[in-house]
Amino acid sequence: MKNHRIFICAICLFAVALGLPALGQEPAPVTVAQPEVRPAVDRVELTGSFTARRAAQLSPRLSGLVETISIDAGDTVEAGDVVVRLDDSLAQLQLAQAVALVAQARAAFDEAVRLRDEAERLGEDKFLPNTLIQARKSAVHVAKASLDVAGAERDTAAERLERHAIIAPFGGVIARRLTEAGEWVETGTAVAELVAVDDLWLDVQVPQRLWPRLRQDTRVDAVVDALGGRAFAAAVAARVPVSDPSARTFLLRLKLTDANADAEITPGMSARVVLRLSTGADAVLVPRDALIRYPDGTITVFVLDDAITPPKVRQRQVVIGRAEGDMAVIESGLDAGQPVVVRGNEALNDDDIVRVVSE
Repeated sequence: MKNHRIFICAICLFAVALGLPALGQEPAPVTVAQPEVRPAVDRVELTGSFTARRAAQLSPRLSGLVETISIDAGDTVEAGDVVVRLDDSLAQLQLAQAVALVAQARAAFDEAVRLRDEAERLGEDKFLPNTLIQARKSAVHVAKASLDVAGAERDTAAERLERHAIIAPFGGVIARRLTEAGEWVETGTAVAELVAVDDLWLDVQVPQRLWPRLRQDTRVDAVVDALGGRAFAAAVAARVPVSDPSARTFLLRLKLTDANADAEITPGMSARVVLRLSTGADAVLVPRDALIRYPDGTITVFVLDDAITPPKVRQRQVVIGRAEGDMAVIESGLDAGQPVVVRGNEALNDDDIVRVVSE
């Protein structure tokens, strides 16, 4: 019996020396993953504000007394809707007078044409002298000019009457109502503020050091805190190459690419903008499940050594950078070609023998 125990101990020592599992030790089942290599990017977070692409202070094109105002703050209007109408009583009378003058000038023109034609017929029979015939032809030209002047005055009066109505140049929402019925307004006085809320920019002031690295295809995400932190994809619409000398920043104008995003966002809302700027290098990424964190801040991963049979794991201390979803960037401590354990690593120790169950 004593010899038997000595024999068993000798076998265990021999197995340990060869790196074989000791009697009764089962290889730990693990799941491994191959690190990914992607172009390295810097994640820069800034703050921006949504602004309307179109906003207008509506004002009259002539002075007058406000007769009716059919809008209030918050109302939605379409392009061409009348929002304010000025008192146009005098303009209507002037238009009626101009129309009458056109009728009078047309009658005079028709009479001049009739007299010219009569003179030309009589002139063929030598009943009228040529001087009188030429005079009647000239009278036709004068009457035609008078008709044209009267027509222009009529059109002017019609345009003046039309300008008593202040219309919306585009569809949007009335942000402010700035006048009331009975007030006298001058040309250029704002009577309402109209904002197009369905077509927004996201404006961001970007530090000047980032100017050379921003491209039209830079990946951008916008996180809107007012909507519960929802994230929207965005694209670079314009880089305005005029910096603010006091802040050393320039304007980056973004456009949300989600079709329905503008329906829930209003001008004035803020957003956290995440820029992903290429560094020109490659980065090694591993699943975050592969990371083992210790109370002292140390972070390690278990690397699979499958060059031996059975395979073992080696614990490696790593330095991580940013996180990209379920992946973490490894800044140092791991090569791209070393598989890492992502399942079953909680109870592992350095040099443990493992059995790969899936990759």
